[in-house]
Amino acid sequence: MSDFSYLSAPRTTPYNYRTVVDVFNETSTSYPEKEILIYRGIDGTRNALTYHQLQNEATKLARYLVSKGIKKGDKIALFGPNTLEWVIAELAIIMAGGVVVHVTLSITDVKDLWEIFSSADCKAFLIDPGKGEKYLDMIFQLIALFRRRRPSRDYKDINSNDPTLVFLRKSEHLTSYEDLPGVLQMKEMEVEFPTLYPEDEIMIFTTSGSTGKPKMVSHTHFDVNNVELGPERPKALTLAGKMYNDRPFAWGAGSPILAVCRGETRVFCDSSIVTEKSSTMKIWEVIREEKCTTALLMPSFLADLISQKENYKESFKLQAIITTGQPIENYHTQVIDTYARFLIFGYGSTESSMISMLPPITSAGTIKAGDVGTPIPGTEVKVIGENLNVLKKGETGEICIRSRYLFNGYYQNEELNKEAFLPGKWFRSGDVGHITKDDHIIIEGRTKDVISRGTQRIMPCTIEDVILQMNGIKFAIVVGVPDKRLYEEVCVCYVTEPGFDLSPSDLKQFCKDNFVMYDSTGGLAEAPTYFLRFCKIPLLDVGKINKRKVKADAIQRLRTQGLI
Repeated sequence: MSDFSYLSAPRTTPYNYRTVVDVFNETSTSYPEKEILIYRGIDGTRNALTYHQLQNEATKLARYLVSKGIKKGDKIALFGPNTLEWVIAELAIIMAGGVVVHVTLSITDVKDLWEIFSSADCKAFLIDPGKGEKYLDMIFQLIALFRRRRPSRDYKDINSNDPTLVFLRKSEHLTSYEDLPGVLQMKEMEVEFPTLYPEDEIMIFTTSGSTGKPKMVSHTHFDVNNVELGPERPKALTLAGKMYNDRPFAWGAGSPILAVCRGETRVFCDSSIVTEKSSTMKIWEVIREEKCTTALLMPSFLADLISQKENYKESFKLQAIITTGQPIENYHTQVIDTYARFLIFGYGSTESSMISMLPPITSAGTIKAGDVGTPIPGTEVKVIGENLNVLKKGETGEICIRSRYLFNGYYQNEELNKEAFLPGKWFRSGDVGHITKDDHIIIEGRTKDVISRGTQRIMPCTIEDVILQMNGIKFAIVVGVPDKRLYEEVCVCYVTEPGFDLSPSDLKQFCKDNFVMYDSTGGLAEAPTYFLRFCKIPLLDVGKINKRKVKADAIQRLRTQGLI
């Protein structure tokens, strides 16, 4: 056996060389009345789509898009919270030959959204305006940008001559534009759909880059149809299963297309509810009422379930809980026997999908810190040193991945692609770790300063750039501090300009005005939690900010105050 830090797991099943549309149509024809998507509100609301309904409504919207001039390969942005309409829109874009550009919004400014739209050269935008007037100001700014190419909060003169806009629900403020309910009532249009191939792009996920600028990660039909999400199961069990998964649809782990193609019913709630600890048992009641067999639940949610363990008297338990997004500890395994028969932990990324998994955990307190298991079938992993050569087992370095499901590169970012890939199409994950003698991957940390709050990776500079716009702020350094529930929380360390007396409360209010508490897909957004005023910022000998010292000081001060 080689001593090199290299692992490979051969794929045991043939590749599925078909398009998503082919797979969807086949499954839809076989199970037309099967409920494939179920939206649940914690107030008891229940709305569902059968395969037949989803196919019918997505096809109508796809015909509309083609009639408006959408061609194969055109990028179409999709924005909104988790809804049934969102899935109809995504499937319609794919049917029409378009590439779905998933858009999320973290601050109350449309500039970052516009940057994604323009960078991808999107030909259309499908938007959920939200309940009430939640996103109206953002939408008006976006429309103004379409026409004037610059932001304006006051410009609200809109008409239907802008790039194709379709809203996923009716709004009395947006009557000049088509909406999904109206499109579904239109007379059937005769159009010709393009021929699709497995290697065609299907969707682009947006994720924060090292500079805070969005990175766009592209995946193909082939990637989606062949990605491994867990232990292999017979098709009959998948079709009979029902999974609860409230992860934002615009995130890789939340993509509803995977469920639609595999035939496993997906139950979901509004993602923003999950971040509220008071909703934990209400969500669990939804899972119980729907008789789910599995659930994808974040580590923070597991911690909330465990806190209610002594009060839980029901006999219902899931076959399995799947968790991912951040490291887990032995504490999280306490869900076993009470809430599920076993726990599955997976390690992955937007770029590579799932990379490795631990064997199903069947008893509490049996995992090693940082252990993310072994590669899933069809995946290779190696650990490299600073000279980019593979290390020996047990030596710490950067984790690199290679697989057939790996993305082809960041969209229109050759400079970043040169940094991210090694010869032989090895992808540099940015995670630091080692491979043990028994061939398990151990993650020890990250190569960058990214903050992991829950399942969200937050780049400090994106927050710093906003805070530095506040009058009187001289320095703003954002660091991650330990948090038992979310793994890390966001802390702002700041220094004021002479003559300015800005308290932590002042900054908290500024952030409340400039950040949304939850992003548009329902997850925790980038709003900071802690604010610490510094008299001066420690510097390195070369004059650069000593971020390590800033972080250590912040952690010490917060611990002294009893906040962490």
